[in-house]
Amino acid sequence: MSSATSPTATSEVGDIPHQPPDFVFPKRSFGKKSNAPRYSFQPSWFRTYKWLHYDESRDMAFCHTCIQAHNRKIRLISGGNVDLAFISTGFRNWKDATRRFRAHQETTTHKDAVMMSVTLPKTTRDVGESLSSQLVEEKKERREIFLKIISNIRFLARQGLALRGDGDESDSNFIRLFKLRGEDDSRMEQWLERKTDKYVSAEIQNEVLQLLALRVLREVVSKVQSSDFYTLMVDETPDVSNLEQVVICLRCVDGAFEVHEEFIGLYTTATTTADQLVLIIKDALLRMNLSLSKVRGQCYDGAAAMSGAHSGVATKLMIEEPRAIYTHCYGHALNLACSDTIKNIALMRDALDNTKEITKLIKNSPRRGSKFEEVKSNLAEAAPIGIRTMCPTRWTVKADALESIIDNYDTLQKVFEECLAIEKDANTKGRLRGILSYMKSFDYFFGAKLGHLLLSHSDNLSRTLQKKDISAAEGQECASKTVAILAKKRDQFQSFWTNVTSEALKLAVDEPEQKRQRKVPARLVSGSAADIMPPESVEDYFRRIYLEAVDTIVNCIRDRFDQEGYKIYSKLQQLLLKTCNQQHVDEELLKFVCDFYGEDLRKGELRVQLETLAETMEATAKQSEWTLPEVVDHMRGLSFGNRELLSQVCTLVKLILVMHATNAVSERSFTAMKRVKSYLRSTMTQQRLNHLMILHVHKDYADRLNLVDAANEFTSAKDHRRSVFGTFH
Repeated sequence: MSSATSPTATSEVGDIPHQPPDFVFPKRSFGKKSNAPRYSFQPSWFRTYKWLHYDESRDMAFCHTCIQAHNRKIRLISGGNVDLAFISTGFRNWKDATRRFRAHQETTTHKDAVMMSVTLPKTTRDVGESLSSQLVEEKKERREIFLKIISNIRFLARQGLALRGDGDESDSNFIRLFKLRGEDDSRMEQWLERKTDKYVSAEIQNEVLQLLALRVLREVVSKVQSSDFYTLMVDETPDVSNLEQVVICLRCVDGAFEVHEEFIGLYTTATTTADQLVLIIKDALLRMNLSLSKVRGQCYDGAAAMSGAHSGVATKLMIEEPRAIYTHCYGHALNLACSDTIKNIALMRDALDNTKEITKLIKNSPRRGSKFEEVKSNLAEAAPIGIRTMCPTRWTVKADALESIIDNYDTLQKVFEECLAIEKDANTKGRLRGILSYMKSFDYFFGAKLGHLLLSHSDNLSRTLQKKDISAAEGQECASKTVAILAKKRDQFQSFWTNVTSEALKLAVDEPEQKRQRKVPARLVSGSAADIMPPESVEDYFRRIYLEAVDTIVNCIRDRFDQEGYKIYSKLQQLLLKTCNQQHVDEELLKFVCDFYGEDLRKGELRVQLETLAETMEATAKQSEWTLPEVVDHMRGLSFGNRELLSQVCTLVKLILVMHATNAVSERSFTAMKRVKSYLRSTMTQQRLNHLMILHVHKDYADRLNLVDAANEFTSAKDHRRSVFGTFH
């Protein structure tokens, strides 16, 4: 790139700038002090600023492009504010070189010189054409930078990260990400030094977030609108700033029988009365142009405002749309069933209460936590898992927490004994003595083992019910299987007792004792005398507790899952499966279903199509009876023509799939909200929260966003933006 010789005057520059690669650049002091630092010209500047021209004899730098334009007497240059330091006088302040080079590169005269001397052909000197060409290049560069601004906003929102900083925006995630990407593109750092039209302010960020979020929401809503039916899922919780947030989610089934659960948005409310919640739901549906007449299911928790028989949300909506069947969320129902069991069985209740205390003693003290790890590492047969916290708001951690205590039983006793010897706080010492004493008792060990036996099955059912593809019908089947398994535990006490007593002996737990029985008052006696006879032995005493616990959890699950709404909804599944397995149409079920769902199902057509379905099922070689998942898979495998032939059966299957077992999607939305609206981000507006939530929850939609279309929508809002960026393509 360098010329053969080093010119000594600006008028003698050649066609290319002089850039000696191996020259030893002299160092000079900057400042009056004798020990002032010394600086020299850096060869790396040649790579960044291609226009630099170095004069070796004078140790000065010039702008080769501007000198050429000046020598050609181009009017645009000589008539502007010329930077003489880079044209005639020379620049040599190496201490401030980088800043001055960038500033000169951004001057109008330099850009004009580049356009007239380099960009345009030597034969073209039309000023209008020159300006037009320059403007095109500038707009292209602005568009490239602005697309990166939008992509930065999308990335931070998608990941649930804060965009803005704490007062000093220069240290915000948005600016730091912008500068990080600027390491690969120097134009981005130069963009931040602009005085105007930077488009990085908080107002611009909010506008872009709204633009992107609404694009995602429109795509989500269009999917629901194209579906035949949908289910409403609503829940509420206070956020970190103590505002009551109502989350609305929708469940729909597409033409391929694929289930979709979509978060729609958060709405603040001062009260959570049924009337207020109904208004919020209707307002949300109206904004999304969704009709209440397409609602075929409602899935809420068991709060009175939601499920009240006379004035709850479900009842009010069913008055307007009777086909919107309400189902108490199976996840909440199962959790309540387990809570009822624990409350009624004293040994299990005490075991779980003390398990919580054990986890607190370990988890809330770094010293005891470290001691636990130390003791555990010194044991030859230590359990591979640590202590798991029993969170009261989660549905599937009770059994895991009990298992972690049982597996680390010996380790925990050693830890508490060592901590008790060095603990000085009287209150903590009392807690440690109490827990040690309780862990030595057989009652606690038996209660923990019994709780783990029963709750492990309920936790497994809870995890299954939370899957997106589980419908309410399948959820009932899973619950029935779990109940059947738990009921069989009645006959397995002897093996359970043998296992518990042998483990207790190894862990030096006290011998089991029979508690003294109080005589039951005669007025409270019911049933036969055998029912109130005292236990014959210690084993018989614990057998009664065991059987009572098994019977209680079985009955509680049955009662909680025996819902009026499901009794109606289950008729759909019965009609479908009876037809598939018995090869004839149940007329009584057919009449009930068609009368209830009205215009959704046409009785005559459905009867004919069910007979057709029965023939296709009979022709398919299968040894066992058809189950609902198998029938759904069969329907998914049908060609377009066969689906049209069975269009009413397809509607029947969609009505079955559209009702979900649990409202887990709302719970997951609350978890996402805690990541987005945290303690440090508690003052954001509701609008910004909603936009961030939509982009964070719907990550797949956010990734598919067309940023070019979004940028064009942004610029079309104002004429000035169109003049700055032009049209993105």
